[in-house]
Formats: sequence, C-alpha cells, structure tokens
Amino acid sequence: MRHFLALPLLAVSLSLAAPAFAQDQPPESEMIEKLNDPAFQDGMVAMMSGFMTAMMDLPIGQFAAAVEKAVPEGMDDEETFSRIDPDATLGDMAARDNPNFNADMENNMRKGTAMMGIMASEFGAMLPQLKAMGEKMKRRMGELE
Repeated sequence: MRHFLALPLLAVSLSLAAPAFAQDQPPESEMIEKLNDPAFQDGMVAMMSGFMTAMMDLPIGQFAAAVEKAVPEGMDDEETFSRIDPDATLGDMAARDNPNFNADMENNMRKGTAMMGIMASEFGAMLPQLKAMGEKMKRRMGELE
C-alpha cells in the first residue's frame, strides 16, 4: 500500500517541477519556496487526503469474487478471495492489517510533502552544477562532429 501512496505525491511534484525546468530559475525559485511552505504542504495533504479517501471508498469485494472465478483451481494461495466480504472497499482491505491505516496514511502524506520540499531545495542547490555539466557535455559532443 505504501507504493500506492507515492503516486499522488509523484504526480504533484512532477506538475510543480515542470515550470521550473521550462525556464532558468535560481535555486530560490517559487517552486522550492512553495514546496517548503507549511501552508502549501497542508493544502497538498488536504487535496491528496480527499483523493485517497475517494480511492478507499472504491468497492473491491465483487471484483475479488470475479477474480477468484477467473483463477484456475489450484493456482490460488492459502488466502482466497472468497474470504473477502462482497461489500468490502479498498479501505476495508487496507485497514484489516492496520487499524490505524487512515491516520498512518495522512502522516505519511505529511512526511512525503515535507520530503518533497527538502528534495526540491537540494536539487535547486545542484542546478548550477548540473547546468554546467550539461553545457560541458554539449561542447564535448560538438567536438565529435
């Protein structure tokens, strides 16, 4: 489930990073400032939390029953889909192994947004060196022509 939480964080960080790559911005760019702003981070967590709440309400019980019918006999493990309540949601499945799933999910989103700010700051500090390296590679490749 941890990897599932990374998808919204990745999508938001990529959408915020795209404008920074389109233009030459100093390390103190607006993107870095926003990603390190606690109010902006809270807004991201609220948005992602709403998205994840909607995802957790998706019914999965009937889907699991259909999958079980499609799996040939003898191919399933000890955990069969028939043990899943037909009215179960994705959230029910996530919470069965972790009763604190919702709180943990929000805490992980908060940590993830803070980590994005840290990563953006560090990447911003490296941009001048990366740009210089790119220019050097361009010059060296031009010499090959």
